[in-house]
Amino acid sequence: MKKVFIILCTTVLSIAAFARIDEPTEKVLKSFHETFGGAQQIKWEEHDNYFTVSFVNSGIRSKVNYDAEGNMMSSLRYYNPEILPLNIYNKLKKENTGKKLFGVTEVTSGTEVTYYVKVECDKYWVTLKVDASGSSEVVEKYKKA
Repeated sequence: MKKVFIILCTTVLSIAAFARIDEPTEKVLKSFHETFGGAQQIKWEEHDNYFTVSFVNSGIRSKVNYDAEGNMMSSLRYYNPEILPLNIYNKLKKENTGKKLFGVTEVTSGTEVTYYVKVECDKYWVTLKVDASGSSEVVEKYKKA
């Protein structure tokens, strides 16, 4: 019985040591909650020099990186094309008549914003890289089976 108790205690302590919940600094939490007060499904990750938070806010899935001082370093957002800035959405619709726009990954690093837009046509799946002015280039193209 004594051996079982020791094994049980050792197991519980081992699990507790590895089940550490990554908690950001107060500055990071304050910055996050000031910006994304209505966020849901919040999950934090701690890295060597920064924190990453994944969450859903207003129906948009997002991932944001903060430094230890609470400054946003970069972000990813995933959403439907209709949420793109209107000038970009309009230009893409015009340039891709008859094709389906179906997914956007918005990448922000510093002050630069880039959009990766998935496009479907009869024969291909295409990923367009679009800058803030609406200029686009093909970065991936896969033939449908």
